[in-house]
Amino acid sequence: MLSKIPTYLFLLASLIVGMLIGGFFSDSLQGVATSVNVAISVIIYFVPILIFVALSPAISSLADSGRANSLAGHVILWYLFTSFLAGLLGLSVSTLLFGLSLSTSLDNPTGTMMTLLAPGETLSASRPLIAILLAVCFGLLGTKWTFLRLFLEQVQSKVFYFGSKIKLVIVPFVLFLGISVGVRFGAQLGLTNYVLMTMYTFLLCLTWTTFYLFILLKLAKPHDVKEVARDYLLPTAVFAAGTCSSLLTLPVNLANVKKQGVSARIADFVLPVGSVINLDASALAYVAYAPFVLSYLFGIQIDLATLLMAWPAIVLFTIAAPGLPAGMGTALWSATLFASVLNLPENVASEFVATWIAMSSGLPDMMRTATNCTSDGFASMIMEKFHGDSD
Repeated sequence: MLSKIPTYLFLLASLIVGMLIGGFFSDSLQGVATSVNVAISVIIYFVPILIFVALSPAISSLADSGRANSLAGHVILWYLFTSFLAGLLGLSVSTLLFGLSLSTSLDNPTGTMMTLLAPGETLSASRPLIAILLAVCFGLLGTKWTFLRLFLEQVQSKVFYFGSKIKLVIVPFVLFLGISVGVRFGAQLGLTNYVLMTMYTFLLCLTWTTFYLFILLKLAKPHDVKEVARDYLLPTAVFAAGTCSSLLTLPVNLANVKKQGVSARIADFVLPVGSVINLDASALAYVAYAPFVLSYLFGIQIDLATLLMAWPAIVLFTIAAPGLPAGMGTALWSATLFASVLNLPENVASEFVATWIAMSSGLPDMMRTATNCTSDGFASMIMEKFHGDSD
């Protein structure tokens, strides 16, 4: 009976129960919260390695597939364009909502940007960023040297195989994350903050979906927008939210998009590629989350220069993020990046990362997944407009 209950319900229940337990028994469970922070601080040091392992083969694949034929090249470029655009939208929205200044260095607006790569006393800001640069370089070299690409792919498959085993411990892990949030904020404030994060995510996802429906689809004019919203968007989004997985949603997504007149040749390429590399809502959300978690929850000042620096890095994260439950891959990487570039003390950094992961799990993850999946379907409709008549 329990095996028939979707995993996301266990995760959501574990998170909420953890917040309540941690809030009501904060004194008794302080040791649990401390242990979670210690575990997160250890994981943080492995994040640059994970970034390199995940990103370098992805860069090779994108470069190769982009040159394969006209459709593949346009699809890859489209997904890159929309991911960067989504990140820019997240940057713009969060800047307006939280009134971010250009830089915290008032006498020198470029001061923040110049110090982002400087090593700090605890976490070096350069570690995740250098991992990204190395991954891009090795990924591009992999398109020239086949043996290097095969080696990177083998290493990636081994790491992701062990990473997939996280499903065995994800529920208790999320429970402990919820406890740590409850201990820090208390039960009532913890749940209040989680509701605010959920509402914030809903507005972000709604903004991106509206952008796709009423601008991109109108420009391409492949279908009636109301019909797309009723017959494609709603049923696909509901299923995607329920599974919290772009890959599990793929069969339903393919069937629904083909009902909108997208040919099998287009849909069978655009959607599978998008389910792996196109996470528009994640690129949007993880840029916009930073001021919410840092400024609102932790009272740590963040400026526009830092967001501008993190924006392209987070987009690359979403392209290469492994399919871990509850958005663990991108959530962990993004939180670690901000903790690093802001040179947060180790104890604050681990607590910040744990809170970020907990707040972005459950309902926010369901909304991001639904938006990611329907964005793939919208992309296939647009590609049908320009490539549907070609052989």
